[in-house]
Amino acid sequence: MAISYNKLWNLVRQNKMKKGELAKAAGISDYMMSKLNKDEPVQMEVMLRLCKVFHCDIGDLMEVIEEE
Repeated sequence: MAISYNKLWNLVRQNKMKKGELAKAAGISDYMMSKLNKDEPVQMEVMLRLCKVFHCDIGDLMEVIEEE
């Protein structure tokens, strides 16, 4: 299984934010932003911080993709 954060990046664009602004608003480190950029798993706390920024659910930020 793989993770895709495309929904997150779409929200960032829709809200006319830059990734640095998102990191600051959510209090996320550069390391965690790097993991998000690479579609790598991150801690649940990071996802919850992102949910607070966008007032949404985790499913609005990411999806799990089954690899064949």
